[in-house]
Amino acid sequence: MQTPILMVHGMCCTGEVWTQFRSFFEARGAKVYTPTLRPQERVSIFEKPPRSLGQLSLHDYVSELEREVERIEQETGKTPAVIGHSMGGLLAQALAERNKVIAAVLISPAAPAGVKTLPTHLFWGTFGLLHRLGLTPPVIRPDKRTVYPMVLNAVPKGDRRAAAENMVWESGKAFAEFAHFPIDENKIRVPVLTVAATRDRLVAAPLVRRTGKKYARIGGDFREYKAHAHWLYEEPGWEQPAREIYAWIERAVERVSAAPSFQPVASA
Repeated sequence: MQTPILMVHGMCCTGEVWTQFRSFFEARGAKVYTPTLRPQERVSIFEKPPRSLGQLSLHDYVSELEREVERIEQETGKTPAVIGHSMGGLLAQALAERNKVIAAVLISPAAPAGVKTLPTHLFWGTFGLLHRLGLTPPVIRPDKRTVYPMVLNAVPKGDRRAAAENMVWESGKAFAEFAHFPIDENKIRVPVLTVAATRDRLVAAPLVRRTGKKYARIGGDFREYKAHAHWLYEEPGWEQPAREIYAWIERAVERVSAAPSFQPVASA
């Protein structure tokens, strides 16, 4: 594949989570970039986070990724495709909306404003009230009592500790913005693939299906993997979604390249 690939990690994670996907794509000739967002502030859970971490917003992350796209374009002469996971899936939507990428894959993406299920509506309603009262934390430290059952439930038990210990502190402000971060799908001019995982307990499949429907209105594609959960890229059998996502990007780029004025077409 000649198109460079930008892989964007999720909340409390670093670019290292993409190690297996990165190797898979690189073995097929792709140039892959897996940056870690704001590593000076989003430090290991075993370190003390700087006070400035609590001020980081999703807009800061999008701006950093826009600079990364510019760097990739300068280095390769090509616009990258983006694969985003969880929070990274929401950031990938923002890059697509801003016409910064040639195609976008959203794996268990955090939902943009207006996309809700009853459980998420209740959660964000309660969280929003607590946030306005100043009762939510400025920074977030992932806790294994939550991470193991909600995030790593499909990861072999022997591998969960390493995955959890490689996590980092996260901005509470960025997390709070999930509730009202808008994406206008009508501004998106590139192919979009939304990927759900049936066993996902963090960004549940019903919510991801609704995100998929948002992009189906502009011709977006959707896939769901029944054997997988939130940590899809390190779970047993990850090779199948990696292979199918790689193939989808190849086809998507071919479509765009064949028609430089490519416009998504709404599904019938």
